Amino acid sequence: MRRCPYLEQLYRDLAGPLRIYHFDCHVDHRSKRRYALHDSPPICVRDYESCHLYREERRREDDIIYRYTD
Repeated sequence: MRRCPYLEQLYRDLAGPLRIYHFDCHVDHRSKRRYALHDSPPICVRDYESCHLYREERRREDDIIYRYTD
């Protein structure tokens, strides 16, 4: 399973029928929680290419690299 390169930490808690996903994003320096009834991990694990934080940070890094290659 591929994960977002900016994902710092991910763990899952079980609280009765709920699954609580705790994850930290390196881009915005915030901890987040996601609640789900079924196994449904956050976007950082499922499809991180569509995450707006990933796209913004990737674009910023690509601009820095492009600037130094000119």
